[in-house]
Amino acid sequence: MQLPGPWEDSLRELDDRLSRQAGRSKALAPASREGYVRDCRRVATWLSERGVARPTDITPSMLEAALRDIGWAPSTQRRALTSLREWLYPYFERGRCPAALIDAPRAERAPVPRLSQDDAAALAAHAAALVDDAPPRSTARALAIRDLALIEVLYGSGLRRQEACDLVLSSLDFEHETLSVVGKGGYSRTVPMTEPCVDALRTWLDEGRPTLAAMSGLTAASRARVFLSRTGAALDGGSVYRVVHRMLTALGRTGGPHLLRHAAATHLLEGPGGSGGAHLRVVQEFLGHASLATTERYTGVTTKAMQKALRDAHPRGS
Repeated sequence: MQLPGPWEDSLRELDDRLSRQAGRSKALAPASREGYVRDCRRVATWLSERGVARPTDITPSMLEAALRDIGWAPSTQRRALTSLREWLYPYFERGRCPAALIDAPRAERAPVPRLSQDDAAALAAHAAALVDDAPPRSTARALAIRDLALIEVLYGSGLRRQEACDLVLSSLDFEHETLSVVGKGGYSRTVPMTEPCVDALRTWLDEGRPTLAAMSGLTAASRARVFLSRTGAALDGGSVYRVVHRMLTALGRTGGPHLLRHAAATHLLEGPGGSGGAHLRVVQEFLGHASLATTERYTGVTTKAMQKALRDAHPRGS
């Protein structure tokens, strides 16, 4: 929907400002920039439809009404307010930006989804069975091999789905059993691979990927990517979600790739069988979290391990 001139001009200025880093030390990722502009366009549309002529006419009460009427969840409202502050601050005196005068709704900390160690093992076994059941040298077998490798990478190395999509062949180091990841904000980290992950990736690169790479969709961009689609193009996040969701559904579970990332974190903290888990700082580095507080969310599902530690280590535990 095309908005009246003042609104469209303002949104174009926002997009241009964000593309020039807007005072940041590092430019926003394209997806983040698009998200900022999309949030602001949604609010601008609401305001324009109610007769507000231009951004300079916006008041805090107008923004509060827009956020309330649009129906965004509290977490989305908090994200939108960040976008709105970025959009509106050039039009108002210092300290008078209407988006900065609104109290952000309290963040609702959702419980971290739970996938047990047995569940994760069953998921990997299901993916492996699909490989065994597929006809030899078929596209179906190549896709099944890819999907198993995806499951092992997402769970074994705790990757975000976009990180898995962005993996390139040169990022895989089989000698040291590590892979290099470019995560949120463009920050890179090196992550270890499990033995099943190494095996699954080797099979994918030796047998599955060449089959899909022979399809017509292989481009210069996808030629370097580890994971390919059915047509030989670079795999996208939506396809990764569908692969994981389909396999979880087959096991009577719901969720997507982030459930596997959560599982990787909780299982590292728990340790095999619930003992001997990794230190929280190690898990923070493994996941690529900028803040330890983010990693601490995963400790809420390790109550059993903490109870055991209390019994074993506290003077009054036994």
